[in-house]
Amino acid sequence: MDRLRYIVEDALTNIRRSGWGGVASIGTIAVSFVVVGIFLIITGNLGALVADWKDQFQVTVFLEDGITGEQLALLKKRVQSERAVKGMTYTSKAEALQQFKREMQGRESLLEGLGENPIPASLQIRVHETSQTAEALKQLAASLGRLEGVEDVMYGQEWVHRVSSVIGLLRLLGLSVGLALGLASLLIVSNTIRLAVYARTEEIEVMRLVGATRLHIRAPFLLEGMIQGTLGAGLALVLLFGAYRATLWQIQVTPGQIFGMGVGSFLEPHWAVLMVVAGAGVGAFGSLISVDRFLRA
Repeated sequence: MDRLRYIVEDALTNIRRSGWGGVASIGTIAVSFVVVGIFLIITGNLGALVADWKDQFQVTVFLEDGITGEQLALLKKRVQSERAVKGMTYTSKAEALQQFKREMQGRESLLEGLGENPIPASLQIRVHETSQTAEALKQLAASLGRLEGVEDVMYGQEWVHRVSSVIGLLRLLGLSVGLALGLASLLIVSNTIRLAVYARTEEIEVMRLVGATRLHIRAPFLLEGMIQGTLGAGLALVLLFGAYRATLWQIQVTPGQIFGMGVGSFLEPHWAVLMVVAGAGVGAFGSLISVDRFLRA
């Protein structure tokens, strides 16, 4: 118990002595995690937006005009046999025309001269959640397009591919920038701790002479780095939350109101916890580098 108290008191003393070096370490870690947090919030909300829209995902199969009742029954059976298909709804040519007319109310002049009904019959196919990815939808559309009696298949492929690509790119960019800034934080923490180690060279040498273990010597510095990292990550969360609330106030909405969906939310709790843990890890590793380098000298 006395040893633990000594380690904690020593670490806190080192932080007070570090002055602007310690402030620089905490600030750099905070900036790093602010950037990472921004990317996490953006990609998280884009993912929520996609998830909400996935409930409305439908693959529309347009049928050939000359399809017979027997061919239609066989086609429905083939479509239903696809593992990705959750259910489907058939819309005849007449029903499709009536629906089109309802949607065009007030613009009836556009319907003049249509003559014979040009709108094809179709199957609106609902897809299982596990198949609501760009690649799975592409494969399903290709499979359905090869069936007899099918004229065309649409599933909003451009939108699905575009959003999926944007989310993937943002995650990669956020990871790359976060790693770069994390490395910078690691170096600054390491340099700050190294200054603290050199300032206590004589004390550390005495500890080594009286038989203090490497762990006993390293512990206060490791704790100092962990505290700096935790404070930096915590500061980043405070700044992120403040900016998040200010943004919502500026556009006068509450969380979840953007697009009328569950979008506009802050970081998921597990990401916030992971950021704090990662901050402590960065600080501890930076300290370990400096202390071990000194002890090996």
